[in-house]
Amino acid sequence: MTYAAEADAADVVDALAQVVLVGGAVMLVLGLAAVGSLWYVVRRVRRSRRLRRGVDRSRLTVRAVTGDDAGRRLARMRLEVQRSVDATERAIGAAQAQGAPVGAMPSVAANLVRAGHQLDEELRLAEIEPDLDLRRTWVAWLTDQVAEHGRLCADLRRSLFSATMATGPAHLTRAGDHLALEVEALQAWGTSYRTRRAA
Repeated sequence: MTYAAEADAADVVDALAQVVLVGGAVMLVLGLAAVGSLWYVVRRVRRSRRLRRGVDRSRLTVRAVTGDDAGRRLARMRLEVQRSVDATERAIGAAQAQGAPVGAMPSVAANLVRAGHQLDEELRLAEIEPDLDLRRTWVAWLTDQVAEHGRLCADLRRSLFSATMATGPAHLTRAGDHLALEVEALQAWGTSYRTRRAA
């Protein structure tokens, strides 16, 4: 073998080594990026409050149609409490976003939300109670409390709705007045612009 052939073979081996080295480094970086992205997504999903609520609701929905009667009733009551709490939080947020006069309603809503969470914990304890007779006793005791909590939450939402409705036409009137002002300004600008272009 000649010296030139050995040099060409060495160059090819050298080029191949560089390609493998650069390709390996790129693959390593891409692999680390994929692992990091997967870790981040899994972490966000696990910490997501909305996703956790959805999973909990799905479990409760399944329990509400399966199992013994006391277990079904407890699961339905938990769903009812969670829906009341969510609806109350949404109502107070919507009223505040619209600028409705809410007064002390946010603190009342916070108290109802806390009471709902406490009821949910008591219902959860009753669900995992192994003694069926004791579970039935829990159901009888908690049924009235859940109904009262739902009634109070509905009353608060009704009050917020009436306060929001009282200010409803006013914000539409303000938006209409603002729109009319902008239309007049654009018409004045258009007239002035056309006069300048004509001159």
